[in-house]
Amino acid sequence: MANLIIWRHAEAEVESDSGRDHDRALTKRGLKDAAKMAKWLYKHLPESTEILCSPARRCLQTVQALQDLNHLEVNITDCLNIKSNVERILQAVANQDNTQTILLVGHQPNLGLLISSLLGLHESACVVKKGAVWWLTQRQVNGLAHYYIDAVKQPSF
Repeated sequence: MANLIIWRHAEAEVESDSGRDHDRALTKRGLKDAAKMAKWLYKHLPESTEILCSPARRCLQTVQALQDLNHLEVNITDCLNIKSNVERILQAVANQDNTQTILLVGHQPNLGLLISSLLGLHESACVVKKGAVWWLTQRQVNGLAHYYIDAVKQPSF
C-alpha cells in the first residue's frame, strides 16, 4: 500500500517584485497556513516520505514550514512547475516505489487534475484550496492500482 499526499502551496502574493509568477512569495496568512498544515503533516507522515516540490518560490516556502519541523530532504522537480502537466506528474510518481509515501507540493489546476485522474472522476479537476492537503492511499486490487481518499485537510479547519 502506498500513500500519495498532495499539498497545494499556501496563499501567495498577487505579484512578485520581479513580475514573474514563479517568484511570487507567500503572504503572511500563507506563511501561517503553511506552518499549520506542516504541523499536521509532521504528526502523520511516515519517516520514509519522499517529498517532491515545484521550484516556484511559494511552493518552496510552503514546504519549508515542514522542513523547519523535521529537516526532511526535499527534491525540487520541474514535473511540478507552473507550466507542467498531469502526464509529467504521473510519470514522476509512477517511477517511485509503490510502497512508499510521496508528498507532492505544487499548483492548481494540475493537482486537482491529478486527483481527478487517480480517482477516476469525470470532472475536469477537483478544487484543491490554497494550503490544503489531500491524502490518497493506493491499494492493489487484482493487479491494478486504485486510489482512495483518506483525508482532506484545510488550514481553516
